[in-house]
Amino acid sequence: MGNREEFLTLAEAARELRLSVSTLKRYIYSGHLRTYRTPGGRHRVRREDLEALLGVPSERPSAEIAQVGRADAFAEEVAKRVEQAVRRRLATVEMEIERLECSLDAISAAIRHRPQAPGRATSRLEADGCQIKVLGPGCRACDRLAGLVSEIAQALGLQPEAVCRVKELEDIAEYGPTPMPAVVVNDQVVIAGRLPSKSQLTELLQRHRARDAQGEVN
Repeated sequence: MGNREEFLTLAEAARELRLSVSTLKRYIYSGHLRTYRTPGGRHRVRREDLEALLGVPSERPSAEIAQVGRADAFAEEVAKRVEQAVRRRLATVEMEIERLECSLDAISAAIRHRPQAPGRATSRLEADGCQIKVLGPGCRACDRLAGLVSEIAQALGLQPEAVCRVKELEDIAEYGPTPMPAVVVNDQVVIAGRLPSKSQLTELLQRHRARDAQGEVN
């Protein structure tokens, strides 16, 4: 039969038997020919089973064992990758749940908040030279956004004290019911409830910095 492969597709097996694929499937459904499924759900026919159907003795049992071993290794690798993808997805879901919980806490605090002196928290932070504030009680999304803002601010040549993290709900409440995490530039909430990409955040901070510089000139 020419080059002897260990596993054949249904089309290859049908060609060797000189049958149509539909006729071959009748052999399979009737139990006369066994098939194996790949991780993708496709049928494969072992060379040995095909030869048994034709009455040809098997000549390469060791090669057959090696082929099955490779198939098992492939299935194991696919299972491992699926598990990794599921774990990454679960981590993303957990982080989003944390973010929503922080948002609920911040919004609830803002609803309850009755500011005794408008701008109290803002004035205190700006007195320390803070221009960009990252609001967030402490969820992983809040931490990631704070790190990203600090990295971009440094690249833009801003002093470290120009960026500050606001974690206290009482201070966050000064900005009203705001989803977490959030970024405030010059008392204006410019990002809320999401993690922007680095390029988006860089463009946003550059735009506000240019606007501030133009205001100083005017």
